[in-house]
Amino acid sequence: MFSRGPCLGDKAGARESDYDPIVRSNETSPTHVPGEEPGSSHTPRRVVIVGAGAAGTMAAIFAATAGAETILLERTADGGRKILISGGGRCNVLPAELDETRFVTESSRNTLHKLVRAWPLAEQRAFFENELGIALVEEQETRKLFPVSNRARDVRDGLMALAAQRGARLVMNTRVTAVEPIGDGRWRVTRDGDEPIECDVVIVATGGLSVPATGSDGGGLQMLAGLGHTIHTTYAALTPVTADPAPFAELSGVSLAVTLTATSPTRSATASGGFLFTHRGYSGPSVLDVSHVVVRAADENDRSTARIIVRWSALDDHDWEVALRGAGARTVGAAVRSHMPDRLALTLIAIAGVDPLRQLAELRREERLALIETLVRGELPWTGNEGYKKAEVTGGGVSLAQINPRTMESKRHPGLFLCGEVLDAFGPIGGYNFLWAWATGRAAGRGAAGERS
Repeated sequence: MFSRGPCLGDKAGARESDYDPIVRSNETSPTHVPGEEPGSSHTPRRVVIVGAGAAGTMAAIFAATAGAETILLERTADGGRKILISGGGRCNVLPAELDETRFVTESSRNTLHKLVRAWPLAEQRAFFENELGIALVEEQETRKLFPVSNRARDVRDGLMALAAQRGARLVMNTRVTAVEPIGDGRWRVTRDGDEPIECDVVIVATGGLSVPATGSDGGGLQMLAGLGHTIHTTYAALTPVTADPAPFAELSGVSLAVTLTATSPTRSATASGGFLFTHRGYSGPSVLDVSHVVVRAADENDRSTARIIVRWSALDDHDWEVALRGAGARTVGAAVRSHMPDRLALTLIAIAGVDPLRQLAELRREERLALIETLVRGELPWTGNEGYKKAEVTGGGVSLAQINPRTMESKRHPGLFLCGEVLDAFGPIGGYNFLWAWATGRAAGRGAAGERS
């Protein structure tokens, strides 16, 4: 039922350098908590975290650091698979700068802002560089922060090792089938083929439905709905868009920077950045960032009302007016090709019904206006999307109104904490969704351990 993210195992007496991320132990006996003497009259909270992805592993680090007896459960054998595949295997850890308005939610934006601001971007970067020992470098073109090593595995393994070092017990290959309150403020976590675990508090960090090959199956959302939480409609977000038939199939592989605006009667989104023609449609950061508008239109059987308009270059109407005027023998084709890939330029000129060999001096006004309209406000035909299989994240999820934004505790059930992708929020490509996972995971870990902000 549950899935998502990595889980670690802690070898007794192991040094950090000895850490092996693939641990198959199902042992869940209490571990000695740093700062607590054996036999102490104070008994630390037992915290069970379900799902060891980005949010869950961060929650384990901070719960254990705060002195809780922390058990991190993971369905898969190695965990952290979304971390491993992110950024083309490089892991875009964080954005270089943050624009909170780019997050998408149907919940309170005020609550969303509180969650994001609880762990500021600068402090998150300092954590990775100073506590985790992973130096980050900015990719200037995209304003993204990557590990200097360009190895996502360094991020995944570093987080796991730190969780284990701080005292968390990490249990792989264990499938959680239920989480339920059992009275006296305690919880029972039921596992397939293993003994159930009783604990003081539970953190659900099971993720959503995106990239099911990494272990995400939406089971956590089903369980949370069963416990009475409001789940805003879930959908594939940050996913490629398709067109059948694909009108630009012959351009497959061509890439460039564009500005896209997707609109429907109830939603809109604009994004600038990389764009890629595929044999099935369109991909690239700009496409993924606006895809939720057309995905939701399709899910609501309202495809006809959603449009994607594309500005194919940095030039606006006035700029193209200047570029398409001139004397001499320069042709329309030469003028347009100077601002975009040759094959795309010829295709767009043909769509506008203009002869690419026509000299600019001979271009009629109506031809120039038709071409500018195509270049600045071209229509991008679409019929569908690649769905959860290729979606970066899940849109929708548990309403933010049902959590305490300071601690991430459920308002429905004391002792139940939520973080990461199960919550109704996601950001654009560029490290925003990891920032969300890190921030909400940290808050949940601290809240579950009883640490005051």
